Amino acid sequence: MRDLWIAAARGEPAGLAGQLLVAGLTPLELLYRFGLAVYLAAERLGLRRREQLNARVVSIGNLTLGGTGKTGVTEALARRLSRERRCAVLLRGYGGQEGHQGLIVSDGSGPLVDWRQCGDEAALLAANLPGVAILTGKDRRVTGRMAIQRMGAELVLLDDGLQYWQLHRDLDVVLVDARSPFGNGRVMPAGMLREPAGGLRRAGAVVISHANEVGAEERERLRRTVRRLAPGAEVFEAWYSPVRVAFPDGREEPADALRGMRVMAFCGIGSPASFSATLKDAGADVVAEWFLPDHHPFSQQELDGAAKIAEDAGAEWMVTTAKDAVRLSGLRMPERLRVLKAEMVIDGFERLTALAAGGSG
Repeated sequence: MRDLWIAAARGEPAGLAGQLLVAGLTPLELLYRFGLAVYLAAERLGLRRREQLNARVVSIGNLTLGGTGKTGVTEALARRLSRERRCAVLLRGYGGQEGHQGLIVSDGSGPLVDWRQCGDEAALLAANLPGVAILTGKDRRVTGRMAIQRMGAELVLLDDGLQYWQLHRDLDVVLVDARSPFGNGRVMPAGMLREPAGGLRRAGAVVISHANEVGAEERERLRRTVRRLAPGAEVFEAWYSPVRVAFPDGREEPADALRGMRVMAFCGIGSPASFSATLKDAGADVVAEWFLPDHHPFSQQELDGAAKIAEDAGAEWMVTTAKDAVRLSGLRMPERLRVLKAEMVIDGFERLTALAAGGSG
């Protein structure tokens, strides 16, 4: 049922069963749309007010469910912006245990808590971003104040913050997945959209992610759509580029080591197909795939089972992502396991950085 919903929501062929599923979810979609409209109307009428922090606030978010690369863009911006300002990243902490109170995952010196407390994405950012404060918590007004008061943050980045209505932002950076920009055009649960596509007009910058996975004509059509929906936004393109391959013993090799290797793609992320595409682009021969839901907490039994699948498929390596590697910590690693470390490449990155910093160019 889950796979059927995903195909129908993304606008992919799902047959009569998919059409019936979407039709059955339409009443819930209408209810969700009505509730969102009432909430935003209250804000426009001044019945609800967004809190304004004593720092510049930039959100990195998207209109759709699933993995568009938000955390990769957040990491790239935080690394660059922290050269000139004290930065903090605020996350919800999916997969962790923290709620409203707020948790300091890193004060800039590296991870201070286990990933099970803060979630895999926060733990990964804490390890990758020295000098940047990382906080998790459901109420980002609370974690924003914590970052400013305790760590002197001057610029706050909201990871997955487009629909966080309670906090004023100085800039909304919105990611649009080039492969399925708006799904079937329907709002959840009948589609992939978290809000109607017109919400893109709030964007000051739009990043077309996974741009390397579609052709030039398709990218240009999407650019025209983006300019129509968000005429005031600057448009960028981005994609993940493989950098290094990490081995269980801690050594690393350039990503060129993947070329010609028979591998199994093994991950639990929001966009697993994109991970397989990245491996293929790096020259690997993907002979098997084993995907689990985003943020899935792996067990030793599952990891051993994946290793057996890789062996049976004739895969020399079973390759996973750096985010998945966080959730594999503490388990007994198969000898053939490798971790692909990739970086987000953004065409026009210096311009995007200037927008995030509040500059004009």
